[in-house]
Amino acid sequence: MKRRNRNQLNIDKGLLEALYFGAVTLLCVISLLRGCAARSAEVATASVETGTENSGGSVASGPDSSSPEGAENGLFYSNSRGVRDYTGTDASVRKNTFDPARFGYVSDTSENITYYDDSFVALQGIDVSEHQGDIDWKKVAEAGYEFVFVRLGFRGYGEEGTLNEDTRAIEYLRGAENAGMQVGAYFFSQAVTEEEAEEEAEFAVGILERSGVKLDLPLVYDPEFIPGVNGRANHVSREQVCLNTDAFRDTAEAAIHCKVALYANLYWENNMFDAETLNEYEIWYADYLDAPETPYHFTWWQYSETGTVPGIKGAMDLNLWIRRMD
Repeated sequence: MKRRNRNQLNIDKGLLEALYFGAVTLLCVISLLRGCAARSAEVATASVETGTENSGGSVASGPDSSSPEGAENGLFYSNSRGVRDYTGTDASVRKNTFDPARFGYVSDTSENITYYDDSFVALQGIDVSEHQGDIDWKKVAEAGYEFVFVRLGFRGYGEEGTLNEDTRAIEYLRGAENAGMQVGAYFFSQAVTEEEAEEEAEFAVGILERSGVKLDLPLVYDPEFIPGVNGRANHVSREQVCLNTDAFRDTAEAAIHCKVALYANLYWENNMFDAETLNEYEIWYADYLDAPETPYHFTWWQYSETGTVPGIKGAMDLNLWIRRMD
């Protein structure tokens, strides 16, 4: 048999390596596309001008998931669709002081995560929108859920950006309050200017006033990208997002003297909000892993979008509120 020379062996080895890395790259692309397709399928159930997210779930990667400038000092994280992403960190933002080793499931059969530390109390909660349909709030409360964030409405992600009230918002606010739960609210934003953010705040305040419910928890500003479609706010700059956030807060807090908090995931914390903004607000943080990966402070953690809750049909967002015992 003719022996292959060293050059031929090197060529074969190089070819195999190229094929291997090509296959790995292809699998990563397929995974990313499947994640975008899943999110697109959710938002496709409604029209461009009246549709929005199907629940309070997060979109953990932005329209451009490439590594941000300075990412060599950052960390990897898994976004809500299981895709690995890369993000930088900002040392000037207040830190996450929770011990990741103390997060764990309530039991071997439970899907609820808690925080095991005698210095804190960990409360279970949910967030809801009209997509949840009929809710038996008594069953929800009896199952141990103590707080809820109710979607008040949303701005359509098409060019016109119409404002829409969640058709179940007032019903849910009153139902949760009557069940003895602590009630907060959120508004899904697609604002591209400060004026639009002010308009969203006024719209949200009007719904709260008509409900007659006084919030126990903040009114949360929830700006998000809409992947898979040309969302009107998909290309708003970081600076503009922060200006919109402050405009929403100032308008809402002046109108009803409520507190405004901010919904974010790790991508948004590092790429769409500046340090000053993150330090000024309480954070409702979204991250669907066994422990929150953010290096930054947060008050509420949305840890699942596939939970089951007595009294509600379908997959649910599950949340944890960790409070220091004084």
